[in-house]
Amino acid sequence: SQWRIERDTGEMSESGYSDQAMREVVYEGRGKLQTYEGYEQSTTIGPSSAVVQRMQLHLPVSRYKPQLGDIATCMHACDPGLVGRRFRVAQTWPVKDFATAYRVSVDEIVKGA
Repeated sequence: SQWRIERDTGEMSESGYSDQAMREVVYEGRGKLQTYEGYEQSTTIGPSSAVVQRMQLHLPVSRYKPQLGDIATCMHACDPGLVGRRFRVAQTWPVKDFATAYRVSVDEIVKGA
């Protein structure tokens, strides 16, 4: 699949709204989204519960250095249900000797959640 990753520049857009911060593209290219555990984690929040599915975005080594809060958007995929979905990077640079890919933990950005 093809991904675009953007990073907040710290500058505001002309409108001045905080949700419209200026972003720069820090990576465009191949990536692979996968769950990395065979189970989901259920969390109780007051009288409700939420299910958290662990996910990783696999990216080519040395093409991108992850930072917390970067936003990854799927631009093209074999699964059309994945296109347009957005994920927030949830870890810094995943260092590993002899890495074949950076396996970056991500959380899906869900509107209204």
